[in-house]
Amino acid sequence: MSTSTLVNSFGAGDALDRSAVDRANLCKVCHDDRLEVFEHTARCRNCGVLLFFPYPTSDMLVRGGDRKALWLDWYCESGFRNARNFANMIEFALGDVSTAKDLAILDYGGGGGQFALTALTHFPRAIVSMTDIDNAALLPQYRSANHPIPFEQFEADATRFDIIFMNDVFEHVEHPERVLSMLAGKLKPGGRLFVDTPKTFWLFPVLRVLCPPIYRKLCRGTVTREHLQIWTRRAFHRVAGAASLRVTRYAELSEFTMPPEFYLRSMGIENPLLVAAGRLFYRTAGWLAKNKIMAVLERS
Repeated sequence: MSTSTLVNSFGAGDALDRSAVDRANLCKVCHDDRLEVFEHTARCRNCGVLLFFPYPTSDMLVRGGDRKALWLDWYCESGFRNARNFANMIEFALGDVSTAKDLAILDYGGGGGQFALTALTHFPRAIVSMTDIDNAALLPQYRSANHPIPFEQFEADATRFDIIFMNDVFEHVEHPERVLSMLAGKLKPGGRLFVDTPKTFWLFPVLRVLCPPIYRKLCRGTVTREHLQIWTRRAFHRVAGAASLRVTRYAELSEFTMPPEFYLRSMGIENPLLVAAGRLFYRTAGWLAKNKIMAVLERS
């Protein structure tokens, strides 16, 4: 599909700035020009990252609605999974640190603010700050556990942190290298940056070759105007290095936040056989799929 056809397929209300599209023929992670376009995505043949494409303008990414209600619904549906995932992230990033330490923790892109409760359970002397592009997202249930920093004031804020957590955030940011560089400057000496983010795995290339219609559904459910990039190991290490960060701990794992029905809905899968196959895949994903990157980064 040509770029012009792809732009027009979004409709007049979603039209992209043409000059921005013309400048966006390179992979935003490795700057290679070998982009393989499929529907609304582009896969970089050099670093492998899967991108929302053409790159949307910032105004296309603004989300509306009652954010508090949306976050409350999200936490209700994610249930026990979220708490387990948070605990695993904290142990992965800080398992070698005394739980009695007075840590300065930042939850970057913290949404409704639930992460602070889990962090304080592990490190009761910590101070957990939170910032999110949607300042109104912080739920009153979690406000007492967080020290909110308004997003528009965050870059100028002088607070420095022992560790910054980015839990399911790195796939959302427009300019990953720029964000990592900015956050690196927010770390105390010896500080750490933790990232947990989706990655592509074997199902993506298999469906791309063997079953494009199902691959289209997979892309529709995983690459959106909120999920702007799905990472590979190579792309992740490249962007970390470009931001003058070194990866000191890295793992790939199977991790889900929501029940299988959530992902099937997002992909628009309704065929009973495909629904059954999707549920089976979800139950066996611990052995079949490593769909997440979990990493600790430090300044070079």
